[in-house]
Amino acid sequence: MNLKQRITALAALGRHIAESGPEWTEACRRASEANAWFIPEFVEKASRHIATAYLDEDALTRFAESHGLKDEPGHPLTVGLVMAGNIPMVGMHDLLCIFLSGQRQLVKTSSKDRFLMEHVIGWLHSHHPGSREYIRTAELLKGCGSYITTGSDNTARYFEQYFGRYPHIIRRNRTSIALLDGSETREELVGLADDVQTYFGLGCRNVTQLLVPEGYDFVPLLEALRRYGFFLDRHKYH
Repeated sequence: MNLKQRITALAALGRHIAESGPEWTEACRRASEANAWFIPEFVEKASRHIATAYLDEDALTRFAESHGLKDEPGHPLTVGLVMAGNIPMVGMHDLLCIFLSGQRQLVKTSSKDRFLMEHVIGWLHSHHPGSREYIRTAELLKGCGSYITTGSDNTARYFEQYFGRYPHIIRRNRTSIALLDGSETREELVGLADDVQTYFGLGCRNVTQLLVPEGYDFVPLLEALRRYGFFLDRHKYH
């Protein structure tokens, strides 16, 4: 597949997700049943943003142009990709970037996000057979020229042991911080509540630490957080 064909395939995938047809709806249902953190509201939110932002054809074209991507990479590699499963389809951006670049990838999906990512890969294989040459799945990632992994600080130590001698990106635990001074508007606090609670706070970009001045009045923030009171109806969160 040349670059244009890869962009076309990804854009078609975006339309497939956005249309929420029976096949995609079934994959989302199975994902929610298999992982209690993947409630339908958050699966839908992730799907919508990926379809409209990541997989928009114009956006993909601009992205490819900005990085000087070509039909074939100058130094072809097979990239071993270990996906995380903390939020729905969190591995999609890695898969997209490797595919656009023209590199081959051997993917180990997360057991926590198996149904969505396997559906994505299977749909590409079925509707754009040329993608089979670029994207394969495996339980063991052997014989790859480079690796991209995402996991906890603990799993990162194992990744370093196995993959450290190859070119690699090994992601560890991350956290995000909000700095408050008491002048925040209600709209800003509602936005912060979303940053804290979306995907149950399990994303690496969720805010997990607040820095506030002494005597800070937390009541307005607590009021903003009430919109996520329905979390207590979810047994896993409760």
